[in-house]
Amino acid sequence: MEKKGSWQLFFITLGLLFIMISPQAENPGVMITGGLAIVIISVIQWRKAVKKDKENHKKW
Repeated sequence: MEKKGSWQLFFITLGLLFIMISPQAENPGVMITGGLAIVIISVIQWRKAVKKDKENHKKW
């Protein structure tokens, strides 16, 4: 059984972790920007995976 979007969910949580740790960093702006970039890219990829999965179910 394949789990669609599991890697994307992992990267979303990783990006959120970067954002949560950023106030403790020397340069928090870079960490926040990097975390947001990771989250946004992962959400886009996750939506593509879910959309592709729904299209495959319609074929059945």
